[in-house]
Amino acid sequence: MNHKRLASQMVSLTVVVLLSAACATPQPTPTPVPPTPTPVPSTPSPSSRGYISMAYDTESERVIMFGGQTGNIMNDPAYYNGETWAYDVAANKWTPMNPPSGPTRRGAPELAYDAESDRVILYGGGNEVTSQLTDTWAYDCNTNTWKEMAAKGPAKRMGARIAYDAESDRIILFGGYVLYGSFCNDTWAYDYNSDAWTEMKPSTSPPGRNYQAMAYDAKSDRVVVWGALDPAGMPIDDSAWSYDFNTNTWQEMKPDGGPRPRGRDYPAMVYDAESERMILFGGVPQGGDETWAYDYNTNTWTKLEPSTVPGKLSRHAMVYSTAADRVILFGGQVGSTEFKYTGETWTYDLNTNTWTNVTPHP
Repeated sequence: MNHKRLASQMVSLTVVVLLSAACATPQPTPTPVPPTPTPVPSTPSPSSRGYISMAYDTESERVIMFGGQTGNIMNDPAYYNGETWAYDVAANKWTPMNPPSGPTRRGAPELAYDAESDRVILYGGGNEVTSQLTDTWAYDCNTNTWKEMAAKGPAKRMGARIAYDAESDRIILFGGYVLYGSFCNDTWAYDYNSDAWTEMKPSTSPPGRNYQAMAYDAKSDRVVVWGALDPAGMPIDDSAWSYDFNTNTWQEMKPDGGPRPRGRDYPAMVYDAESERMILFGGVPQGGDETWAYDYNTNTWTKLEPSTVPGKLSRHAMVYSTAADRVILFGGQVGSTEFKYTGETWTYDLNTNTWTNVTPHP
């Protein structure tokens, strides 16, 4: 083999390869494709509304809200609302539940949580068909289903209030207004297990009223009623009334002369189980931005005067979250302007006497 010739050929080949590489057109560096951004989900929140009620489902640790009025119903009946919402206090998150069926849209329904049956009970309200609905419904948060219950119950009325008496396992209803008639002072009890309303007919009752403050005091085992207006449109006297289902008796809790809220309509009141106090907020015609605590055992009121408040509200809703030890407030009419509503969510901590705006934002 001619080694010199082979070496010469290899040198020539190397030169050709190097020249070819030197003359090649440079290729552009590919531009990296940016990753597709992950969509940031919006945080839904119920629209602004008033004439609402809520209940705290202790089993699911959710606040359940249904319906309300979202605008001027005189101009458009569609402002009656039929949505079901759930609020997770720990996560500060509202969720539209969108159950397959349920109550008709309405304003001023009444809700209370029946702990023994693990159901939210709804009674009454009004819409463009009738301002005095009398139907009863039960909502199961676990299955997201509404079920219509007792066909017969309290007569037609507006502004009755209900509360769950845990010791007797009954929903207690008091008051309301019969359109173009009178203020009601009848007392009813609803038993979910038998699906029956019973008129209690106690020998003595508070004066008739509607849209009053009403809540169940678990420590004393009493339903407490306070406030509202009389038939002449004047605030009812300052007395609180307590109802004992076991003896079917109402007792007037006359004020002892100390500080106390003045009578008002459309306030909201809940029982703070940790502090064993009733918490009252809002109402008209006066006191719309006042926060009060009521101690049933001593029959005394304390004005709390936190530095920040949700504003002058009426027709709003409040519940007490046992898991968070907080009062939860949503919505309501702002000031004295009819059909001007808010969609804010607030919490109140009695231990620090602070209101906090926790309204979720997108």
